[in-house]
Amino acid sequence: MPLQSLPQSATEYANTQRKEILAALALVQRQWRRMGDNFDASYALIEPKLLEATFTAQERVAAGALAYIPDVMAESGLEGPRTPLYEATPKAFVGTAGSGLPVATLLYESVIHAKTAVGNGSTVAQALDSSSKWLTSATGTLLSDTGRSAEKVAGSARAVKLWTRMLEPPSCGRCVILAGKTSRSSEAFLRHPKCDCRNIPSSESTADDVRVDPRAYFDSLDPAGQAKLMGSQANAQAMRDGADLNQIINAYRRKGAVSTAQVNGRNIKFTREGTTRRGYAYSQMSKAEYVKAQGQLRQRAGNSNRYQERLKAPRMMPETIYATAKDQADAKRLLSLYGWI
Repeated sequence: MPLQSLPQSATEYANTQRKEILAALALVQRQWRRMGDNFDASYALIEPKLLEATFTAQERVAAGALAYIPDVMAESGLEGPRTPLYEATPKAFVGTAGSGLPVATLLYESVIHAKTAVGNGSTVAQALDSSSKWLTSATGTLLSDTGRSAEKVAGSARAVKLWTRMLEPPSCGRCVILAGKTSRSSEAFLRHPKCDCRNIPSSESTADDVRVDPRAYFDSLDPAGQAKLMGSQANAQAMRDGADLNQIINAYRRKGAVSTAQVNGRNIKFTREGTTRRGYAYSQMSKAEYVKAQGQLRQRAGNSNRYQERLKAPRMMPETIYATAKDQADAKRLLSLYGWI
């Protein structure tokens, strides 16, 4: 199966937008390097150029998005009104962040970030370096949001009702498991900082033609890329042995969800994700009589909802499974037992 089947206009638009954003980030970083130890005074000097670079990038990104939607609709054979229901201009997307904050306020957060870092014991150099990374991430997210907002407005003007999520490789696991998901135009685009995924306008009959397949994306990577995507060599091997991508990625969805403990002199890595009654791991581990063996269930304190009851038995991560398995057949048996396959 090919990695993806996307309209050429979508690929060209993604490449152009990426270049616009990277160019803007380079300008932002160049200005930030002029910062001195008097944060407010030095920021006042760079702020005009910083805002100029960001506003210009917002306008260019929005212009590209507004032009892209009719192009991709035409290429995909999607019908819409002969003329847009309304017109939008690129300048309408300048000056405001996706959160509703003025861009000037958002960018000044970098100074607050630097001051806070110094207050917590960082040197000026360390604070400025940390704030540079924060500013770069915030600006990249801002510009991606600008593009998505313009895409939605342009789509609404042409009565687009359905959108399919596409990856912008290289992608992280959180994005890969959402690849190919369809949503109505009224639904929010879930993303995380630095996420550069986008939605492709589609219809009930054409959504599959622009669907990105998560498994195909994994298979397209070399072993090093697979390990980076999955978080470890063991997780990547589990995928090659038939594990479910969603199960592995979701094991890390909460901070601290994967833990390490020492049992009988051996370090084991485990998670509690998926071990509630609704979880797939619960059903798999229960078949192996883990509920009975581990003293039935453990219920969260103060929570009477039966679906929040979870197994006492820890769910072994693939790393521990491969370290303890007797052979390949035993590893696959354990992967299935713990709900990874």
